[in-house]
Amino acid sequence: MTYDPRTIAFAAEILYPPQQLRADLVQSVHNALWRQPAIGYQNFQVAPDGIHLSNLPQGPGQVSLATFTWDRLILREELRGTSVDDFATRIVNVTATAFQTLGITTSLVQQFVVRSLIAPRNFRDGREFLSRRLIAPGTEAWQSFDRPLQSLGIRLVFPAQPGGRESFQARVETWPQDPRSLWLENTGSFTGPVATSDAPALANLLDTTYRFLTGPLCSFLQTLDTP
Repeated sequence: MTYDPRTIAFAAEILYPPQQLRADLVQSVHNALWRQPAIGYQNFQVAPDGIHLSNLPQGPGQVSLATFTWDRLILREELRGTSVDDFATRIVNVTATAFQTLGITTSLVQQFVVRSLIAPRNFRDGREFLSRRLIAPGTEAWQSFDRPLQSLGIRLVFPAQPGGRESFQARVETWPQDPRSLWLENTGSFTGPVATSDAPALANLLDTTYRFLTGPLCSFLQTLDTP
């Protein structure tokens, strides 16, 4: 038995040495990306919380955004049918273009977020699966609340192993839009510099984050998903 996770959102935060952002240079980044339709952005906005490059949503909840702040580049692609390879291409190319234009030679810390949905095989309601298999105090304990349970979830923290640089924070929750589904999130944090000239390495870090969700996290839930 294997799940087929449907990934609905990706995010990345690439931290760099603090600097004073120049809107004219970020505008140059926007112009350079605009010439690459697969990774370009339609809009350019200077706001109090940073400089935003964005694409117009084509459906409810869609987000396509690159935000520059004084110490990090934030990329988000949500509910747009983006694959892990698509997002990896965006991360590498946007980061390389932006850092070269802004004169940033190294990122200091990298963080990636993957959010996916799965459907348990042996339960018609994600709340039942979590309450009976993952969080299982017994039926009487849940009845002590004296009201229906709308949603629940857990958070798991996995520190870096000795000699390693990556840590993970995973969440497993019910998803209100579809009671049958479970909402999974994994945040991978990586310490240590990545040179701008080695931007393709960022794709490997995203892949590591993605494969922890689709591998160990899903495998753990499968062991509990029995008749």
